[in-house]
Amino acid sequence: MSQDWIELFLEWTDGIPSPQIFRQWAGISCIAGALERRVHVQVAGKTLFPNLYVLLVAAPGVGKTQAIEQVNDLWLAVKDFHVAPHDVTKAALIDTLSKATRKLVMGEAHLVEYNSLLVAADEFGVLVPSHDLDFLSTLNRIFDNPPQHRQNRRGLSQQVDIINPQLNIIGGVQPAYLANLLPEEAWGMGFMSRVIMIYSADKKKLKLDLNSKISSIIHSSNSYRITLLKRLNEIVKLHGQFNWELEASNAAEKWNEEGMPPIPEHSKMEHYNNRRLLHVLKLCIISSVSAGHSHIELRDFTRARDWLLEAEVAMPDVFREMVQRSDVQVITELHFFAWKLWIVKKNPIHSSMLIHFLRNRVPSEKILRIIDIAERANIFARVAGTDTYIPRPTNEHGLE
Repeated sequence: MSQDWIELFLEWTDGIPSPQIFRQWAGISCIAGALERRVHVQVAGKTLFPNLYVLLVAAPGVGKTQAIEQVNDLWLAVKDFHVAPHDVTKAALIDTLSKATRKLVMGEAHLVEYNSLLVAADEFGVLVPSHDLDFLSTLNRIFDNPPQHRQNRRGLSQQVDIINPQLNIIGGVQPAYLANLLPEEAWGMGFMSRVIMIYSADKKKLKLDLNSKISSIIHSSNSYRITLLKRLNEIVKLHGQFNWELEASNAAEKWNEEGMPPIPEHSKMEHYNNRRLLHVLKLCIISSVSAGHSHIELRDFTRARDWLLEAEVAMPDVFREMVQRSDVQVITELHFFAWKLWIVKKNPIHSSMLIHFLRNRVPSEKILRIIDIAERANIFARVAGTDTYIPRPTNEHGLE
């Protein structure tokens, strides 16, 4: 059996300065794009295709672009794919999609026509203008793989009619820019429920390998790339419905009946939660294809669910980053919270209460640092030998 495609992609990209979770979802997105509208599963009597909208969310320098570039490189190397330009804008996207026509014979002389466009947008803000709700509605509709999309051509009286349109998008965006890009309505109108946000603050150091021979590095990289492309060209030939092994379908149905735990609790993820099952089912197809088979096994469901749950753990950090509070503001709020407790109960405050307060206000990696700064600044006094703190009056430490 050939090596799992996504695992091979992770090995190929191991040397680039991008966190593993970004590279993993880059590989997942690459396969989703390669499958276009050729394969599907049946869900409650409806056809579900494995296309994805994935956003890599991080501060500058974390490695969004490096991961996305690997996907773009592989997509461009497969002659059958229609890949959007790097700097595609809203105005050009629909025109480009209308030209991305594929006509294939599937099954017994069954001709299928569809329009599938692959978008690797390392600057998502170039593609989606700020507060453009009409365009977000268009992206919503196309994500659901309708049989047709009709739109007036900009500046002209004629219409664009697109048969069986589909988009696969992997984009990069900074949390602060995401806050400006998307109005509050975007979280309720459905666009962000269709997006899987992948957050990381892990700045991976570049492996210098100063003493390595460049010829061996290039040979190793090319060998991986050749293998990945060979498999992608085999994936292009896949078509039709994916069936489920009994253990896999039972596990999926059980998880659904249990309410799909653990459920994300952040208020901005309310509408996203309604689509979690569909995301997992799409990921099941991708896992199966990556593993090299054309049916869904229990391990595919388990892996697909684990992929999504891992991403969801970090999603609240996106919203915390979007708030854009300074450390000083957060420490002031923390002191105010602790001081109110101290005034009422006159008991030292356990660190768990401080952590609970901060977890909805700052990224997880900043929580302990905030508490440490507050202690060092004499804003909190730790009770010797314990994990409890006493807040000090503002006139004693100068916090205003």
